[in-house]
Amino acid sequence: MGDRPSDKQLCEALSELFVDRPVNYQAIANVAKHFSSHYVERALFEWVAPVCYSNALAPIPSIWTGFEPDQLWRDIVAHRQARAGAGLFRRVRWHAQQRFLRYYFAKEWRELSQYLSSGNPPIFNDR
Repeated sequence: MGDRPSDKQLCEALSELFVDRPVNYQAIANVAKHFSSHYVERALFEWVAPVCYSNALAPIPSIWTGFEPDQLWRDIVAHRQARAGAGLFRRVRWHAQQRFLRYYFAKEWRELSQYLSSGNPPIFNDR
């Protein structure tokens, strides 16, 4: 096993959940498996989703080949810095956004966490 991927590489992998194409959960899990499940969940919902979710919700997404890694990381760092210095109103707004993102993208997180826990594609019973 090689070196542990960086936070930037983890965020780049997680951003694939918000691109307009079929998601390769195994590829994301191959990067995310080097981190704890809790850390991956936090990175997804607190760092990546707030920056990328609008692409996934757009009727015609502007990004369908992937987010540019350096710009994505700059946007995530800027978001985290803004959140760290947020006043009461922004913290309340951020909390509401977090609840929405966790609800709206729960299926994606559930599927990814299945890959992380088993190392294999999940088997879903649709009955």
